[in-house]
Amino acid sequence: MNTITKILIKGVAVGLVASFIKSLAEPPLQKIGEKKFPPKEDELKLLGADVTHHPENMPPAVLAKELYCKATGKELSYNSTMKSMKIIHYTLGGLIGVNYVFLASKRKKFTAGEGIAAGATVWALTHGSTVPALHLQGKVSEMPKSWWVWEFGSHLIFGIAMEQTRKVLNYYFREN
Repeated sequence: MNTITKILIKGVAVGLVASFIKSLAEPPLQKIGEKKFPPKEDELKLLGADVTHHPENMPPAVLAKELYCKATGKELSYNSTMKSMKIIHYTLGGLIGVNYVFLASKRKKFTAGEGIAAGATVWALTHGSTVPALHLQGKVSEMPKSWWVWEFGSHLIFGIAMEQTRKVLNYYFREN
């Protein structure tokens, strides 16, 4: 198997596993964040602020609804929004995983902190900048403190999961 094929296979797997782990981590992290930093009711209505009770306001769901409306002139149903959100979430995770595996294969510094640096970077490049700039999420400065616990925290977990999955796959593929 050539190097590009290995990077693609490992990268997609790394991204999908890390995305799944991130999605499992978000609700309990939100609960912890809201217990420590109780948000105001209006803060939870911001786009991207409440993964547990308002998943339809999460950035991938907002994107799906906007694209569907622009393409068809119709409103996307709640069930279709939830399905689309997962497709977008896991597709982006797979793409990020491919990039991570490629970068990690070129320079070990991309694996700094066992993936923590990668998770922080992914957050900075998405929810910390691009996602609010595209109006798919509220402004970072307006998000509730509890959001930082679960959104930033789940991205750190995402980074760690990418690195640990990459290591397992490298072992399976007998690489370092």
